[in-house]
Amino acid sequence: MNEKTNRLGLAAKPLIRDGHILHSIIDGSFIPTFVIDREHRVLYWNRALEEISKIAASSVIGTKEHWRAFYSEARPCMADLLVDGAMQEIPRWYAGKHRESTLIGEAFEATDFFPELGESGRWLRFTASTIRNEQGAIVGAVETLEDITDQKLSEEALRESQQRLFQILEGSPIAAFVIDRDHQVIFWNRALEELSRIRANDVVGTDQHWRAFYGSKRPCMADLIIDEKPIDVKKWYAGKGHPSKLLKEAFEATDFFADLGEGGRWLRFTAAAIRNSQGALVGAVETLEDITEQTSAEQALKESEQRLHSILQGSTIPAFVIGKDHRVLFWNKALEELSRIPAKKILGTKQHWRAFYSEERPCMADLLVEGNIREISRWYHGKYSKSKLLKEAFEATDFFPSLADGKWIRFTAAVIRDAGGQVIGALETLEDITERKRGEIALQQAHDELEQRVEERTIDLLQFSESLKTEIVERKEAEKKLRKRERELKMKSNNLQEVNTAMKVLLDQREQDRREVEETVMNNVKELLAPYLERLKKTKLTEVQLAHVRVLETNLDNIVSPFLKTLHSRYLNLTPKEIRVASLIKEGRTTKEIAELLGMSVAAVDFHRNNIRKKLGLRNKKANLVSHLATM
Repeated sequence: MNEKTNRLGLAAKPLIRDGHILHSIIDGSFIPTFVIDREHRVLYWNRALEEISKIAASSVIGTKEHWRAFYSEARPCMADLLVDGAMQEIPRWYAGKHRESTLIGEAFEATDFFPELGESGRWLRFTASTIRNEQGAIVGAVETLEDITDQKLSEEALRESQQRLFQILEGSPIAAFVIDRDHQVIFWNRALEELSRIRANDVVGTDQHWRAFYGSKRPCMADLIIDEKPIDVKKWYAGKGHPSKLLKEAFEATDFFADLGEGGRWLRFTAAAIRNSQGALVGAVETLEDITEQTSAEQALKESEQRLHSILQGSTIPAFVIGKDHRVLFWNKALEELSRIPAKKILGTKQHWRAFYSEERPCMADLLVEGNIREISRWYHGKYSKSKLLKEAFEATDFFPSLADGKWIRFTAAVIRDAGGQVIGALETLEDITERKRGEIALQQAHDELEQRVEERTIDLLQFSESLKTEIVERKEAEKKLRKRERELKMKSNNLQEVNTAMKVLLDQREQDRREVEETVMNNVKELLAPYLERLKKTKLTEVQLAHVRVLETNLDNIVSPFLKTLHSRYLNLTPKEIRVASLIKEGRTTKEIAELLGMSVAAVDFHRNNIRKKLGLRNKKANLVSHLATM
């Protein structure tokens, strides 16, 4: 069986991407079906067709001999004519037996007798339709067959208590019909007339009740009850029907009926036997309830869940979903890579904490599912905040030593509610911000160190300033005394010269200290800040964030470059804002870029440019401002 399945899957690959699913659908169908490709070679030959044709799939798949199941000599089947696009040839081979399908485009239906099938031949109702690829080209055809040989034509009439039953059913808002032992319709109520658009006068007394539900003749559930073949109920309603829990000799089922209404209808129907007073089976009643809106809502919910699953699974953001019972419902590939825990080991369990902690404890999603908002502060004290974007969502940033070599993670958890507003689970997404966090820490450390050095140097300068003030006071005292005592001034002039010399030495020492501080700052910037800025630039930043990082890098370069010193020393009348604009002009930035980086309007940047030209003596001159600044 595995070898057969593999062969079928490989053969179907040109037609459908997931051959396994197509094979399972076709092979598991009770409707005899085969599929051919553009070259008329058989791709699929299901078990139902094996049984009816007595030809094994292994002997026909890959060949062009599917005709052997139906004819004594080679001739085209209807599927062959559709593959060749020879619609005009169909009347030649199926004269008076065919018609275009009213349900499927590019499809034809026919009824014919096949003497080669079975021991004495079979009547088949068959439908063939084309298969097209994504470009719309014909790549094959599928043909399904229905055995209508053994349909029974008559049964005994249903008479007893019929009038009372009909009165009840006629006034019921639930669609219903009754057939007798001969499968003839003896009752068709008003609710069913509205549902089926078939009048009771057109169907009562016939066995055509199937027309309300199916495109071709086949037994309804009531027919199977009349025939007393419960096994056939499973055949015709596989996976859709089951014995009623309320009624004896009754079956219930739910199915989609494409021929009902404009877009088809979902019906929940129940068929039950009708017996006379002697217990003899005299008929069957079938009731039908339209559940289209309910089923459509359920289907829309499933599709929505599937779309959400596809979006999350393909997302680069690690995420997981838990249900109301805290069991993991979803664990995407990004989270598999981050946590190194495959989804198959975590789905259906309550072990999601293992990805983040060394011992069991609640994640933020668990707290939201339980509605324990107060507990969030206990487990994430000083690390969380309420989301500004999502209702009933919280964000937090924390370090997780259990992740790889330790990771800084920013994570957000939000509740999931059903249509009734009840909490049914929670979603948690995670963002790895390790590199950014390390850069921030390093930048803060460098900033703190620089602040400390500046503070120490400031103290030194203040002490020196105090000593200078003391010396000035002493000088003034000396001058007063010297005015009175000119002779003493002359005598002490030599001493005063020595004091001046000492002052010069101190000032020289101060200049040397200043140069050492500048050199230290420059080295610290290059060794402590520049590497982290480079690493930060390689992370996933937005364009605006990257631009600000580049400005930060440029400004740090300017701090250690002589350009700003030149501007300060030569043109002390430039404002701080004009110096910043001049620095960006020197880098070759446009007016629009400078406006975005400094958070000002383009007009404001132009105003500063004009002031800079004026203060640099370039007004009413053809000199280029960028070139002039580059020479400074």
